[in-house]
Amino acid sequence: MKRNISVSLFLLLFLVSPLFSQKTTWQFYTFMDNQIFPSYAWSVAQLANDMVENEAGNFYGDANAQIAAFFPELKKGSKVKVVVESPEIMDKSVLEFEMAVNRKLFFAAPQILYNWTALNTWVQPKPVTIKITVFLNGQLLSEQSKSITVRSINDCPYISVTDFGAMVDLNYNYTAYVNENHPLIANVILKEILDKGIINKVLGYQGDTEDVYQQVYAVWDYFNRNEFHYSSLNSYFKGNVIEFPNVQAQYVRTFEEVYATKQANCVEGTILMASILMRMGIDPYLVTTPNHCYLGFSLDGSSENLRYLETTLLGEDLEQAPEEDQEVCKNFNLLSNDMLYRLTLGKNTYDNFIWALLTGQLNFDNDKDLYDPASEGAVIMVDEYNALETFKQLNYQQISVKKYRQEGLLPLTH
Repeated sequence: MKRNISVSLFLLLFLVSPLFSQKTTWQFYTFMDNQIFPSYAWSVAQLANDMVENEAGNFYGDANAQIAAFFPELKKGSKVKVVVESPEIMDKSVLEFEMAVNRKLFFAAPQILYNWTALNTWVQPKPVTIKITVFLNGQLLSEQSKSITVRSINDCPYISVTDFGAMVDLNYNYTAYVNENHPLIANVILKEILDKGIINKVLGYQGDTEDVYQQVYAVWDYFNRNEFHYSSLNSYFKGNVIEFPNVQAQYVRTFEEVYATKQANCVEGTILMASILMRMGIDPYLVTTPNHCYLGFSLDGSSENLRYLETTLLGEDLEQAPEEDQEVCKNFNLLSNDMLYRLTLGKNTYDNFIWALLTGQLNFDNDKDLYDPASEGAVIMVDEYNALETFKQLNYQQISVKKYRQEGLLPLTH
């Protein structure tokens, strides 16, 4: 089922009836396995200005909420007030509405007024207590408190499986870590790139295809000359995808952390380069598989003319590649300045760039039949028999950073 990011994550909530006792007045409900992810809350904050009702008619509130009050039944004309409090991470958050029709299995999710300063510096997972108070027709119904784990700002959820078996693609949340506005880019990196002279100005798409390649190469050369290297950092997995509920998350260091250490895993290296290309006006794509991420970029601003760059080759020496691969890279003709770049740049970063381009294209060509645009942002019902296959399907993505910026997803400001 295709899902737009401005539509509720919880389109299929009408299927949850086996999970709740009809004798219960209401229940405290979490959508991400008793956790709150600050990076997700931050990235979708701009989308929560209007309260919405989902297509099933059993959800009202913030479409991208992570907590809610669940009601087994609400009658037409019922006046509901839901108050959520947790002083450590939020101001008091309130949702009030009147039921237009009778509904069973209904979720009410206030827009949470997060303390963004606190969440932006939340670097280690730790528990907080959250209290939900519910009023019905002006009378206090009851209050419930729950201990919830607030995950690190570095934890990026990319797949969520709810306790009623809906697998939700959240890979677009990686775009929160692309920080095209980081002052290091304008004040340090672009200045040093221009000083090197591979390009003498940033053109974006004002030039031709060769100008686009030169700008991407200038960024690649910068990181190689400054000895940035690939380093493997493990993903964080809670349980596995056939356990309901669970959230699959990747630890992603911020732009500033990666820049300071000069080491990046596949996600971080891709995000680092995507941040700079985005600032330069070149549209980057985060290309994901179930166990890898690399960079895509558009040659003309369209999604029809993409090229790919294997970011794990940052800092690698082409001389370590098989001899036949070295020969291909050293004799590959891409730009009119090929020979000049090969002869004048000292320890050659140009052939390394060609190596990364050819490897990235090979990676994509090997998997291209697995990339289905309908998987992006999808919500798919799963069971123990198809959960793993669905997980693999949803993780083949070509994520346009520009698209999600236009949709309103915000970058983290580290």
